[in-house]
Amino acid sequence: MINDREMIMASLTAYVDGATGGDPEKLDTVLHPEFRTGGRFQGAEVWLTREDALASARRQAGNPVAAWSLEALEVRSKIAVARIRSPWEGREFRETITLLQSGEGWRIVFKAFDAD
Repeated sequence: MINDREMIMASLTAYVDGATGGDPEKLDTVLHPEFRTGGRFQGAEVWLTREDALASARRQAGNPVAAWSLEALEVRSKIAVARIRSPWEGREFRETITLLQSGEGWRIVFKAFDAD
């Protein structure tokens, strides 16, 4: 039986693979319908909806999948917060990702990020 941590790690892997490797279908499986993201990229504040994130993944088609590492994970009942770090397109992305356990597993509801 797969435990919550393994399910969360699988969701995070699908998120990074889908977002950086240009696989919006994979990304779609882990983004909650109400997903939002905000952060800093190239010195500017950026806010995106779920549809924006899927469109961004489509633009990455053919790119290699980014490596990533887990810095921290806290799980409380049906909510989890993960901090990950990944190099992508010459920048170091630091992301704080909030996940919610739903009937279909762990889905990402919010992401805050900063990219050098």
